[in-house]
Amino acid sequence: MTDREVFRKFMGWMGMQIEDLKEVNNNTVIVYADNGNEAENFSKVGYDEFYSGAVFNEKGEMVKGYIDSHVAHTSCNCDFINKLIK
Repeated sequence: MTDREVFRKFMGWMGMQIEDLKEVNNNTVIVYADNGNEAENFSKVGYDEFYSGAVFNEKGEMVKGYIDSHVAHTSCNCDFINKLIK
């Protein structure tokens, strides 16, 4: 199983869905948004909705990734990925 497949599975458990997907410099950039429907056997808690994203190389290996709730701050990887996706 590739990192991309593992991440997709985990995002499903968290109730996340793909919001944006883009190819950049032979990498796949994926941004997820919270749909509020986490798996029955998985729970999460945060200050608001969660957001997540990752960059995967052509082999499906994660280059960078993040999971943030974005209330007051975003992580450095989130900022990096947001610049790539725009």
